[in-house]
Amino acid sequence: MSDGERSRLGEFSARLESDDVDVVREALDDYQSAQADTRWGVDNPYWPLAGEVRFAARDLLAQPPSGRSHASALTALWHLAEAEDADLIADVLEGAPDDEGREMALLAAGTALAAGEEPNRRLLALVTARVLDEGLDVRDRRDAMSALDDLDLPEIDDLLVRLSESPELDLQVYAAGCLATPLRLRAHRDRVRRLAESWPEDAGGEAAHVREAIKGFHSTYWKDFELGDPVLRKAHDELMFPLSDDGCLKAFATLLRSADPVAVGIALDHYESWEGLRRVLEDEERAEACLPEVLARAREVLRGPMTPAEVSALNMIGAQHAEPGDADLLVDILRRTDSDAVRREAVWVAYGVLDEAEVKDHRLVAALGDLVFDPSVGFSLTQETAIRVLAESLGAGADDILLRALREGEPKVQAHASYFLVRTGGLDRHRAILEEVAESWGDRPPQRPWGQDPIELIFGRPHSVHWEGHRLADPVLYRAHRRLRAPTVDESYHQALRTLLESGDEAAVGIALDHWWSPDGAVKRGGEEAREPERALVLDRIREVTLQPPSSGEPSDGYEAKYLSALSALDVVAAQELTLLAEVVEVGTNDHVRSRALDAVEAVFRDAEEADLRLVEALGHVACDEKVPLHDRVRALELLDESPGTNSVDALVRATRCAEVEVQAAAAWGLMWEEVIEDHRAMLEELSANWPVKDAPWEVTRVRAMLNAAKE
Repeated sequence: MSDGERSRLGEFSARLESDDVDVVREALDDYQSAQADTRWGVDNPYWPLAGEVRFAARDLLAQPPSGRSHASALTALWHLAEAEDADLIADVLEGAPDDEGREMALLAAGTALAAGEEPNRRLLALVTARVLDEGLDVRDRRDAMSALDDLDLPEIDDLLVRLSESPELDLQVYAAGCLATPLRLRAHRDRVRRLAESWPEDAGGEAAHVREAIKGFHSTYWKDFELGDPVLRKAHDELMFPLSDDGCLKAFATLLRSADPVAVGIALDHYESWEGLRRVLEDEERAEACLPEVLARAREVLRGPMTPAEVSALNMIGAQHAEPGDADLLVDILRRTDSDAVRREAVWVAYGVLDEAEVKDHRLVAALGDLVFDPSVGFSLTQETAIRVLAESLGAGADDILLRALREGEPKVQAHASYFLVRTGGLDRHRAILEEVAESWGDRPPQRPWGQDPIELIFGRPHSVHWEGHRLADPVLYRAHRRLRAPTVDESYHQALRTLLESGDEAAVGIALDHWWSPDGAVKRGGEEAREPERALVLDRIREVTLQPPSSGEPSDGYEAKYLSALSALDVVAAQELTLLAEVVEVGTNDHVRSRALDAVEAVFRDAEEADLRLVEALGHVACDEKVPLHDRVRALELLDESPGTNSVDALVRATRCAEVEVQAAAAWGLMWEEVIEDHRAMLEELSANWPVKDAPWEVTRVRAMLNAAKE
C-alpha cells in the first residue's frame, strides 16, 4: 500500500470515528458513492475499512435519527450487513421510518436475511407483513418482496404464490417473474404459464420476460426444427424444463448420444449457451464434468456424416477449446461447406488453433485467405472475422493476404484490411498503398471497423474540429491538409500550414486554424513552439473572420464553422493579444462573435492583477452602444464590475448615463465598492430615485439597499 493510500484510509477512518454525526454520515455516503463506482470496473478504495464502515453504520442506527443519518447507515448495511444486523434493521422498520429510510432498510434487510444460514424470523415476519399488507401501494409491497425473493425457502415460494393471486396486475407480473427463475419453474411452470396467458398483450416489459422464460431455451441453431422421435422430443422438453438435476443430465445425455444430428446439435447448443444447461442446473459443477464427452462428441460430428450438426459442434469448440489437431478438421470443413454459418464458426475455431500455435498451419492460413477473396461469400461477418483472425494471429505474417485484400477486395474488405494492417504496425511498412486506398474512398470510409475511421488511422487525426468530413477539392490544399495530419513537425509541416492559411479558401483556412489551436493538432505534434512560426498569419486570419462584415447573402449571425475556428484560435491567443481581443469585442462581425469574445475577456480578467485599459475601453463602448443587444451590454458591465483593479470606474460611470434602466442599474451595481461608492453617491442616489419600484432589475434593489446601509 502506498503512502498516499495509507493517508487516505487514515483520514477516512478518523471520519468514521468522529463524534460529529454529520461527519460520520458524509463518510458513509462517500463509501456508498465509491461502491457505486465499482459497476464501472474500478475498486472501492475504502474496501479495506469495510468492517469499520459496518460498525459506524451500526452506531448511527443505535442513535436517534439526525437528518439523513439513518438512511446513510442503512445504505452502507445494504452492502455490508451481516446476519447479526437483522434485529437492528428490524428496529428501524418498526420505528416508522420516512420513505427513504424505509427503502434503504428493506435493501439492507435483504442483505442481512441472506447472510445467515437461517434468516432472522423477526425481520422475516416484518418484511412479509409488508408484502401482504393490501393497504400499501404496489411499489411498497414490491420493494418488500424484493428483500425476500432471493431466499431459498419454501415459505418464500408460498408468499410469491399468494402474491401472484393478487388482483393487482403489477404484483401478479412481479411475482410471476420471481417464480419464473429456472429452479422455481420446476414447481410452478403451470401456474406461471396460466398467469402469462391471462395478461393483456401490453402488460409491459416484465411480462415479456416472463413469457420468454416459460418458452425456455430451445437451442441456438435449431429453433425451427421439431424432433421426430418422441423419445428425443421428451428429452428435449426435460432439458428445457427439468424437474431435477438428475433428470436434466439424463435428458442431455439422451440427446447428445443419439444418432439424430438435430438432437446432437440441440444438446451441443444447450451446453455452449449461457441460457442452456448451466442455467437450469442447481449444481453447475455437474455440467463441467460433462465437458470431455461434449468436446469428443463435437469432434466426432465434424469427422463423421452428421453434417447438419457441424455448426453447433464448431460453436461448441470455439476458440476456447480449440486444439492444434483441429486444423485438419477445419481445412476439410472450409473446403467443402457452402454454409456461411458453418464458415463463420469454423473461423473462430481457427482463431484458437492459430493463436496458440508456435508454427502456424499454412493450410489453415491459406483456407482463411481463400475466404477473404471468395466471390460467393460476399462481404459478410465471416470475411470480416477471417481478416481479424489472420491479423491478430499472424501479425506482420498476415501482410501478404491483407495487401492483396487492399488491391483486389471490395471497399468494405479494404476498410477492414486497412484497419488491421494499421493495428499490426503495417502503416510504417506499407504507408504508400494504405494512403492510395484511403484516397480512393473519398470523404468517408466504406466501413468503420470497431467504430474506427480507417482514413483517420492512415492519415492521422484530427481532420479538423469545426470542418470535420470536409474534403478540400484543390489537390495542393488537399496534400497540405494531409501533411498536417501526419504525426511529426518539420519545415514541411509549417509550409503546409502556411499554404492553407494563405490560400483564401474558407474551408482550408478554417482547417488550418483548427490544427493551429487544437491541443490535438500542432501542439500534440511539436509542443507549444510548433505554433509560433505561423502565429502572425493566424492573427491576421482571426481579424479577417471576426472583424470584416459578412459578404453579400451570408447570414450576419449564426454558428458557421469559419467563426468557430477563428474564435477558438482567439481563445488561445487572447491573453497575449489584448489589442486584437479588444477589437473583436468592440467591432465583432456578429452577436455570436461578440459573445465569445466576452467569454475570452472573462478568462483574461480571471488571471490578471489589473484590467487592461484597452479591454476596459472596448467593454465600455459595447455597454453604451444602443445597436448592441441589451444582454451583451449588461454582460459587458458585469465584466467591468468583476474586472481586477480600479481601471473600470470611468467606463461604469459613463454607462450610468445611458437611457436604459437595465444598463444604468448594472453600471451602478458595478460602482458599489466601499472605496468608490462615496465618490459617486449623489449620482447614484439620483439614479435610484428615478428607477421604477416594480419589475425593476435585481441590481436596483441591491443598489438601494447598499445606499441606505451606507447612510446608517
